[in-house]
Amino acid sequence: MRSNFYRSGYTILLMKLFLSSKNINNEQLPYFKALVGKELGSIRFALIENASDLHKEENKGFVYDTRSALMNLGMQIELIDIHEYINNGDAIVGKLKDFDVIWIGGGNTYYIRYLLKITELDKHLKELIQSGIVYGGGSAGAIVAGPTIKTFHEADSPTYEMIDSGLHLCDFVVIPHWDDADFKDRANSIKQYYDTTDYKTILLNDDQAIVVENSICKIIP
Repeated sequence: MRSNFYRSGYTILLMKLFLSSKNINNEQLPYFKALVGKELGSIRFALIENASDLHKEENKGFVYDTRSALMNLGMQIELIDIHEYINNGDAIVGKLKDFDVIWIGGGNTYYIRYLLKITELDKHLKELIQSGIVYGGGSAGAIVAGPTIKTFHEADSPTYEMIDSGLHLCDFVVIPHWDDADFKDRANSIKQYYDTTDYKTILLNDDQAIVVENSICKIIP
C-alpha cells in the first residue's frame, strides 16, 4: 500500500502512533509535535532500546545515531531498560504512565516482542496509549505495533520464545527500510509473503513515518 492516507479498520479512541523506519526527521517533526500536543522542551520521552540488546557493540551504531538524533530535538529523554521490570507489569506501568511518548527503537523484532511479554508491557501498552500517551517506534518498534511480526525473524537460532503476534496497536504490518539497498532483498521477501495473506502492509522508506491518530493514518512525507 502506497497511498498517503488510510483509514484503519480499527475503531480505537485516543490512539496515537508515530511509526518510523528510523527516528524523527525535520520534515516529520511538525506532525510529531502536533500528535503529542506539546512543545519539544516539555515532552517527556521514554526511550526503550532493548531491541538491540543482542547486537554486538560494533553493530550498534544505528542505536546511538537514533539516540543522538532524538536527544538533539531538545525533549526530556529518559532511557528505560525494561529488563528491570521482568514479570512486574504494575511497576512498568507506574514508571511509564507519566511520559508523553513511549518509544521502542530498532533491533531484533522477535527479541523485543519476547521482552514485552515477560515484562507484561504487552498487556498494558494499549491502556497507556488510550490514556493519551503517544506510542513511537523505529524499525523493530514500528513492526511490533502491528497484528503480526511473522517473517521478521533474525538469521540466528534464538534461545528466547518466538512469538509471532504483534501488539495489535494498528491493523497493518509496517515494512521499513524499503529504499535501503542493504535491506532490499529481505524487504521484498517479507512483502511477497504478506501478499499471500490477508494482512495489510505499509512500505516505509528510511525518510518516512506513519502518523496514526485514532483510526486515521497518514504517511509523512
